[in-house]
Amino acid sequence: MPKKISYFRNRADKLLQELGRLTYDKCLICGRAYSCLHHFMPKSSCSALRYEWDNLIPICSSCHLGIHSNRGASLIGKIIGIKGQDWFDALEKKKIGYLKTNITYYNDVIKRLEKVTKKICQTN
Repeated sequence: MPKKISYFRNRADKLLQELGRLTYDKCLICGRAYSCLHHFMPKSSCSALRYEWDNLIPICSSCHLGIHSNRGASLIGKIIGIKGQDWFDALEKKKIGYLKTNITYYNDVIKRLEKVTKKICQTN
């Protein structure tokens, strides 16, 4: 049975989080231990930025929960304060209304993430 697109998307997402673990050790907002990469522009509203490194924020579990709760607006403001208005404006310009995602697209993402992860592992 052929694999579904969700298999490839999930594989790419896991590789992305692994790359985050290899790259970061602390939360951008509070400095506590790194937990995951947070998509500043949500995956649900902007698939074009799903694997865009500039859209990924290293974050702890507490700040991540806060972003998805009533503290979200203040934490988002802190991220913009840290990263800068130019960063935010550039990210806004990178947003595309629609990105065709298919198995070929995800395979390309997987290959790119595996290559970067391998390079980081070789230097450590």
